Amino acid sequence: MTQKKNLLTVLFALALSAAFMGCSDDEQPAFEYKSQGYVKGTLTGTSKDGSYVFNEKFNYTQYSLALGETASTYTLNAGGSYSITIARADYNGSGSAHIDFLLSNASDKSPEDIDYYFYLVKEDKDKFIQFDMSDDADNTVTIPEADFSFDPTTGRVKGKYTISGADNSTDKNATITGEFDVIAKKIVQ
Repeated sequence: MTQKKNLLTVLFALALSAAFMGCSDDEQPAFEYKSQGYVKGTLTGTSKDGSYVFNEKFNYTQYSLALGETASTYTLNAGGSYSITIARADYNGSGSAHIDFLLSNASDKSPEDIDYYFYLVKEDKDKFIQFDMSDDADNTVTIPEADFSFDPTTGRVKGKYTISGADNSTDKNATITGEFDVIAKKIVQ
């Protein structure tokens, strides 16, 4: 039994090695993702050393079940409140946006307890541009009530947002403005 188990382990390791070695420099092992909805916007600011001015447009439309942090979901909490996560990524360009918030009920249009994480990477001719920003007391985030909607029947969540502040990877003031429109799926446990 032990020899059979060892043989299976060796065969599995060889098969895995062959799968990765069979890829050329331009190919990557299969990574499955889905596209639906978007989190898009524009990042403006200045690099840490002042040599680059950010005016970067982004449109994140992808999510992966393998990487659960890019799925948009919601939970109906005890008492009727909703915890909602808006998330999308760009796996080819390597960037992602993640916004979490709480609604007191399904018709609430004023998201509270907003947490976020934003990451952008871009390769230019002679530069590798990288920026990240996450929730902090020194930064501000708004999701205007007039531009927000959530439908618990379909899971559709739409809105506009603005994130600004100097607590980011550049340590300088930056602003991210944009909008989201995704179908958040109910978490069932």
